Amino acid sequence: MSSTKLPNPLGSRALAERSYHREIRSRLDQVYEEVLPPWYPFRGEGRGIYAPIVDVAVGPFAIETRYETRYSEILAQTRDFIENLIENHNANVEDAEERARFDRVAAFNMNARCLLCIEVEDTGSRKHCLGDLVNASALGRIGLLIARTDAVLRTFIRQRAYLAYLRSVDKNTFRTDNALVLTEKQFNDCLAEMKRR
Repeated sequence: MSSTKLPNPLGSRALAERSYHREIRSRLDQVYEEVLPPWYPFRGEGRGIYAPIVDVAVGPFAIETRYETRYSEILAQTRDFIENLIENHNANVEDAEERARFDRVAAFNMNARCLLCIEVEDTGSRKHCLGDLVNASALGRIGLLIARTDAVLRTFIRQRAYLAYLRSVDKNTFRTDNALVLTEKQFNDCLAEMKRR
């Protein structure tokens, strides 16, 4: 497979990265109260800590307070959208064990820093993609990895499967059960079908 851009239903030309982040925010703002592109989840934590920058995040943002119950309420209110994301993710994965279910995804990362942690990738190295996967899963109740190319989609899927394989053979690993991998087109279609608040 080539590393070509996947179709983009938001317009005939591919949107530049920051423009696309703003478009995502505009769509998510119709349903969620707090949406930030970009988001700095560890701003103010000091220079001695790695501080990722998240492409787009949906709050509330759990910096000093935990929001387990509130996140569960919001996920229940937007279940159709989340189920649509899960359905598209499941279409991308080969192994039945890699398939996601709403109840498992929604209850996985109870101590998340945000509701949805969205990383959009089109040119990153495999190491960069792995960082996106870990950050999205660790920071979000649900992590969304949006692949803008076929190559990045394959990378995300393989990395997620690799981490699951390590777990299956009792190796040290990082669990990414709450990380959903979608193409840009799939994500855009989900956004277009999302019900307004």
